[in-house]
Amino acid sequence: MELDEEPVAEPNTPVDWRQPYLVYLLREVLPTDQTEARWLARHAKSFVIVEGELYKQSHTRILQHCIPIKQGNQLLKDIHGGVCGHHAAPKTLVGNTFC
Repeated sequence: MELDEEPVAEPNTPVDWRQPYLVYLLREVLPTDQTEARWLARHAKSFVIVEGELYKQSHTRILQHCIPIKQGNQLLKDIHGGVCGHHAAPKTLVGNTFC
């Protein structure tokens, strides 16, 4: 996701959760609310930008690609809708899929 692209907020469309991290990591701009600013600065330490894309670095230093909520929901549907379906350990699948 390029930062130059401004997300268009349509009614009932959730704001891209990655945007505050991208703005902070690329431009070092924090929210005006002091509590939000502290929270973002603290949590942003585990995120990195690689070739314009946001990644979260796990405690084992593995980079996990950050995706929009809509794409994440589709990913979960694809995982749970496979041949094994609900027989695969669902909590383990979600834990391995999302950071």
